[in-house]
Amino acid sequence: MAKKKNKRPKPKSKRSQGSRKDQEMSMPFLDPRVGEKLLSQLVGGFSGPGVNDQQIEAEDFLQEAYRAEDEDEQFHLALKALQAWPDYADAYVLLAEQARNPKDALELYHRGLAAAERVLGPKIFKEWGGQFWKLLETRPYMRARNGLALSLWALGRREEAVQNLEEMLRLNPNDNQGVRHTLAAWLLNMDRDKELGRLLKQYDEERMATWAYTRVLLELREHGDTPRARQLLEDAKRANKHVPDYLLERKSLPPQRPHYYSPGAESEAVMYVENFLSAWKSSPNAMTWLRGAIKGSNPQHSNTPKAKGSSSSSKRQLGRLTQRPDSWLADCRKFPQWISVAGEPMRPWVMLITSGTDGLILGHQLFEEEPSTAMLWDQLAKAMEHPVIGEPHRPSELLLLEHERWDELMPHLAEIGIECIRVDELDQLDLFYENLTKHLVGEPRPSMLDMPGVGPDQVGSFFAVAARFYRMAPWRSLGYESIIKVECDKFQSGPWYAVVIGQKGLTLGMTLYDDLIVLEELQNGDYSDEETARLSVALSITFGNATELTMSDFEAAQEHGWEIAGPEAHPCIFRKEKGMTIRQPLAWELELMEGCLRAVPEFISQYKPDDPTRSEATVPVASGQLSLGLSWVQEV
Repeated sequence: MAKKKNKRPKPKSKRSQGSRKDQEMSMPFLDPRVGEKLLSQLVGGFSGPGVNDQQIEAEDFLQEAYRAEDEDEQFHLALKALQAWPDYADAYVLLAEQARNPKDALELYHRGLAAAERVLGPKIFKEWGGQFWKLLETRPYMRARNGLALSLWALGRREEAVQNLEEMLRLNPNDNQGVRHTLAAWLLNMDRDKELGRLLKQYDEERMATWAYTRVLLELREHGDTPRARQLLEDAKRANKHVPDYLLERKSLPPQRPHYYSPGAESEAVMYVENFLSAWKSSPNAMTWLRGAIKGSNPQHSNTPKAKGSSSSSKRQLGRLTQRPDSWLADCRKFPQWISVAGEPMRPWVMLITSGTDGLILGHQLFEEEPSTAMLWDQLAKAMEHPVIGEPHRPSELLLLEHERWDELMPHLAEIGIECIRVDELDQLDLFYENLTKHLVGEPRPSMLDMPGVGPDQVGSFFAVAARFYRMAPWRSLGYESIIKVECDKFQSGPWYAVVIGQKGLTLGMTLYDDLIVLEELQNGDYSDEETARLSVALSITFGNATELTMSDFEAAQEHGWEIAGPEAHPCIFRKEKGMTIRQPLAWELELMEGCLRAVPEFISQYKPDDPTRSEATVPVASGQLSLGLSWVQEV
């Protein structure tokens, strides 16, 4: 019986517990099963009639396991409990919680559920259906059934998972375990919006963040951007203001799920986003709408003063300044890379004014939108009256690139004695802009088109099949740890091992790993995050907003009209080498990924993960046809 080797993190001392938020996110909690033991002692429980010595001994072993911090010790104590009483369902549940993979967990939950059914007998199901949780004896059954449903979902057996949760709600409509929240996320994932609507109505009095934000998403999916959707969002923000920051990834989810949550707190937001992020990302334009709605309800006030322009008083004031034989350079350009402003990615316009004579920057300004002529005048005036360095003065000449934005300003500058000269290049400004870009965002990443042998036709074909893959969303019907073996005679470095990612919604896409053994160890959690990054070697595609692309690829996509499935579906492909090296794919790697993006969704729809059949597929790619062999990895 396989089990995990990791140990629980030890609780912090009182002095090192940190803030309330830190405690909420990481503080250990009393296992509810320990509390149930205390309650059972008060009301009769295991010491009541019909309970034998073996059951009492098993209960003692399991209570000791709950208190143990070492998982090896928990494991062995749970086995002792089962040796004392083979029908002890909670012992199976504890073993299942430690299982290395969902398949092992599923078998243990099945055993636990069968054991609980034998202990309870059919009479209790008939007499207590509708108020099942009120009997302490039924709770091991409900825990085993909940774990069974979660394992089925993790293995991609969606319909069975949903049926188990629906049966739990039938037995216990009061839903003390909160399975309605999990069911809501699953129904969204399966596009069963009408059933979700009935579930929301069934628990219409619910005021927690889960229901509030799910109502928003359901309204968007059914009716789009409506006044009701915006009102529901305002209601949801009152329930929990932290959720949008985590949904929009302005804040990163913590590495460990909080043990419990408080209504309205960040812990509640984290638990909601972990369950519902996939549904938000898979709903067309939902994330884009949310980003715009949040920005609209929290407008950012610009730091740029209202433009005055070339008024008569402004020209008179500038005309009084000393004029020097100084040659200035000025330009306003859209920033060549994405930067973050107030947590949002944007490409601002940057105006620079320099002295060609002294080589100094005299003025600079960032604009969120392309500046008007009046704004440009104001910045030139500011550089004359209040230069960044040096004394106020007027230049004798101003060098400008050939652009219509300057046409309106030139007569006004001539009025104050400044000659405007059109030039083809501004070498000094080019250098300043280049250094500014490196300072803010580092060296620009190479484009796909920079790789040898990669041209616009191949990248365009890749974009088209990536958009198709995104729309098909194969992650919605697949288990968490399913692996597809990919073989291709055209390329000799295989086979590769494909994993579709996106079940949790944190990242959507697919990864082709080189090494099956390393992949299995990664899935089992045998490595730390740092070791995982160092050891993994793979070709990966992920989907995100435009900032996921290099600026060169983004602009090329606009120029060539490459297909993109939506604002949150820009395809980013990269090759991860051993260590921390990441690069753009070579031409053959791009072709391999294109073929897999086309073949894998069809393979998933035709063959279940327990089917060992090897499928042969020939699919169109940019260069012609590509033949692939696909099969599920059964055992590692």
